[in-house]
Amino acid sequence: MSSLFKVTVGLGIPFFAVLVPMPWLSSSPLTIGGFPAALIWLFICLPLTSLCMALAWMSERHDPQGEE
Repeated sequence: MSSLFKVTVGLGIPFFAVLVPMPWLSSSPLTIGGFPAALIWLFICLPLTSLCMALAWMSERHDPQGEE
């Protein structure tokens, strides 16, 4: 797969998932279980970031060591 795809999935999606909704979530009076919505969203983004990084890593071609 292309390098642009790996960078977009590995860095772009988590970057925008965290930064884009923050202005709306931080000013929102919404609470979930007594916690602000922005805090809940950031905790949701943690596994999302790990998933995106795993997808970018798995899209990389891995050759067994010792073989050329």
